[in-house]
Amino acid sequence: MIGVENIEYLPYYDGSDSKKPNFTGFSEKLLKQFSREFGYSVKFYPAPLNRLYRDLVTENYIDFKYPDNPQWQKSFKDTFSKSNPIIYSESILDTVTGIASLQQSTTLSDCSRVGKVRGFTSQSYKSHFMKKQIDVVETADTSELISLLLLKRINCIYISKDVLNYKMREEFENRVPVYFHDKLAVDVQSFHLSTVKYPDVIEQFNLYLSTHSDQVRALKQQFDIGL
Repeated sequence: MIGVENIEYLPYYDGSDSKKPNFTGFSEKLLKQFSREFGYSVKFYPAPLNRLYRDLVTENYIDFKYPDNPQWQKSFKDTFSKSNPIIYSESILDTVTGIASLQQSTTLSDCSRVGKVRGFTSQSYKSHFMKKQIDVVETADTSELISLLLLKRINCIYISKDVLNYKMREEFENRVPVYFHDKLAVDVQSFHLSTVKYPDVIEQFNLYLSTHSDQVRALKQQFDIGL
């Protein structure tokens, strides 16, 4: 069983359907392609981010977590690393996350009310988000995040460039331009598959990534991500 985040973060993934354990997007297709190749039956378990780490490290309720990164929730992981070391796959893709706004030119001083995905932590903007004069609005729905920006209820959002481009194209039809500010600091983070119990499966997954690179690249092209 693979623990996944119960948020909508398309085109990467969507585990936000609370009525049934659906999981869709690029990640679902990639993990199912791998499971078919090696004869596994895969089941996804959407849950809140913090619960997933407990389920992986302390409860051993889930077999794998995706996505994961060695730097995420590091202090919590380090507490248990000696007794329950986490094994990570090779990087599946790199994501670029930063500040977007309705203005072509934006500085941090313009971002007094910022929206971000609930539970996400920014290395580049952590200190800015913690300032008393900064209001941070969190949501588990990236469509809502962008809508709040378009309604001018917030003046900046912290979001993946791939997610922003996908949402503006597929849902908002680019009716109003939203600008991703590459000149401001960005967080480049990689997605990995992680486990405590099954390092042999991680080795197989790494083998799949290297021997099926054309298939993985085609899937990224399909979803227009990580390129």
